[in-house]
Amino acid sequence: MTTFKIHSVDSAPQEAQNILNGYQEKFGFVPNLAAVMAQSPATLKGYATSYGLLTETDFSPAEQQLILLAVSRENRCTYCVAAHSLAAKMAGLDDEVISAVRDGAPILDSKLAAIVDFATKVVKTRGFVSNDDVRDFLAAGHSQAQILEILLGVATKTISNYMNHIAKTPLDDAFASTAWEPSA
Repeated sequence: MTTFKIHSVDSAPQEAQNILNGYQEKFGFVPNLAAVMAQSPATLKGYATSYGLLTETDFSPAEQQLILLAVSRENRCTYCVAAHSLAAKMAGLDDEVISAVRDGAPILDSKLAAIVDFATKVVKTRGFVSNDDVRDFLAAGHSQAQILEILLGVATKTISNYMNHIAKTPLDDAFASTAWEPSA
């Protein structure tokens, strides 16, 4: 098995150091996800940029985390489900909603359920969602722009989910309380 290096700010390639410093300043530590991704400064920059662009969408911070959590669950990324469970809680998402996404259970709030359902279907179908899927999402009160913004979330999480699968990124202690394993 190939082991991927978990970089510190100092050991990372120079082009990645500023981005890792940003994570350090924001979170008080460099998440292992970014520390592994730093091996490729272009990949780290692409991920950080696309993640940052989510803040410019029509989704609230809690809804943004909901998208990232749903995509990570569908992609079975233990690292990202744990990280986004904590981030979703910090963004004000209800514990029941977070648990429902983690467990693949129904969500009572129809607008939030539509976000999870649509993001999950995009991942499952590789973007070949049905006209009914689009209609249902729009009928729940969302816009066509938000369909495209969910794609941004899917693209962002696909980078990190797949990298974590390949690198077997160890979970940071900060996310231990929200550790997750997919059901069989």
